[in-house]
Amino acid sequence: MSETDICGRMLCDARKAALDPEEAVSWLLSLARRHLMMELSWVSRLTTEVQTIEALHGDAESFGIGPGTTTCYTDSYCSRVLDGRLPPVIPNARTDERTAPLALTRRWNIGAYIGAPVVLDDGRLHGMLCCLSHDARPELSSQDARFLALLAEVLARFISHLAHKREDRDLLVERITTVIRDRPTMIYQPVVAIRTRQIIGAEALARFPPGSGGPEAWFTAAASVGLRTDLELAAIVNALAVLPVLPDHLWLSVNASPTVVACGRIHDAMAAASYGRVVIEVTEHECIEDYEAVRAALDDLRRRGARIAVDDVGVANADLNRLLQLTPDILKMDRELTSRIDADPARQALVAALVRFASEIDAQVLAEGVETAAELAVLADLGVDHAQGFYLGYPGPLPLPKHCAA
Repeated sequence: MSETDICGRMLCDARKAALDPEEAVSWLLSLARRHLMMELSWVSRLTTEVQTIEALHGDAESFGIGPGTTTCYTDSYCSRVLDGRLPPVIPNARTDERTAPLALTRRWNIGAYIGAPVVLDDGRLHGMLCCLSHDARPELSSQDARFLALLAEVLARFISHLAHKREDRDLLVERITTVIRDRPTMIYQPVVAIRTRQIIGAEALARFPPGSGGPEAWFTAAASVGLRTDLELAAIVNALAVLPVLPDHLWLSVNASPTVVACGRIHDAMAAASYGRVVIEVTEHECIEDYEAVRAALDDLRRRGARIAVDDVGVANADLNRLLQLTPDILKMDRELTSRIDADPARQALVAALVRFASEIDAQVLAEGVETAAELAVLADLGVDHAQGFYLGYPGPLPLPKHCAA
């Protein structure tokens, strides 16, 4: 089997094992160390001045190094291998006249060394794949150097993939950070009291640059790089900024995940707001792991005058558990219950039960996604308090219309 075939087989084995690139790097370092019977293996990143250990496997402590350890490039074995002053295999570093005088040999107590360059798929030198041993290894040969060079070739494929991932992540962080700095654009959808058909409030909705994806995609992407909380808070700050120009009798609903509620930073976002005119709508994009912390934070918001809503309420066990745990002031019906409710007795029965439950806990029911007069009429008959949807008013910039569209 040729070296190219072996390389392809290793790549195939890693993919069959469903290893992500970071796991594959660890697996290859382990394979190199064990096959060559060395005490430590690592992959480094090289610049003109510094060699940085990126990942390693084995007894790093005995060498006094770890991930992130740096050495002067010009003083390293690797620089000498790359420019031809050293061969890739040093079976006995203490007796080899080329390595015995080097400070690194003494500092790391190197007995044997073997290294191979890691060249990325675009031809750039990334660094070195190296193995070290405290003891001399006189049996190391050019065959072992070829083996390590083969592993370095496989390793380069995964490092290239990781590099592309890092570049993609950096671009994503930059995009999201820019939006956080400038704050998302907010639009507002009227909320209507069904009995009077009067606009009583509005829900603030975040919007992002055209063609860049919807709010859910943006918040999911922000979560993947640890910026969801910051993005949510930026949206809340921008939403609440309109309260001074919103008529005094109207309230404003802002969306907040359980994480944002529990972290306490929501008070900073509401510093200039009148709590009594704000509804905190707890969204369920994530599982609530610590109900006690979320409940305590919501109780604090209530004490300051805010009301609490829970969105997408249906009849699943998770929905009922949220209602029991969070005791909201407003239950926002899942839009699936609203859709075609005028033609579905089962939906009507479920909503009637939800209205009775809300009455027992002194809460109100708000129907989302109302799109027809027939849906609104049935909701009114069932005793639902409030509604929003395209039939009543489209989301848009302020000012809100003086009257609902229905």
